[in-house]
Amino acid sequence: MRSRKPYTIIWPQYFDLKRSKAQGRRIPKKFALEKVSATEIVTLAKKLGYEAQYEKGYKYPKSWWDEPGRVVIDTKGKSKSKILIELAKELKKVETKR
Repeated sequence: MRSRKPYTIIWPQYFDLKRSKAQGRRIPKKFALEKVSATEIVTLAKKLGYEAQYEKGYKYPKSWWDEPGRVVIDTKGKSKSKILIELAKELKKVETKR
């Protein structure tokens, strides 16, 4: 098992507009989106210069029935909340271009 020290786990549910904070959303509603996949998060994290990896088969504990998958990111010393906001802003840019 690898050490989790430099890594952080990011779940797609953190960005879900339909969820409340109590249901697992971790970012402000103005940055949230309706549907975000783990593979999109990996792509954008790599674009932002992070080392990211998709792990399939894992389920978010607060909604274990949802689509499985999570993203593991090398944080490079940054806090999880700052990384989430960076990813959310980038996701929002991609969403507006569609």
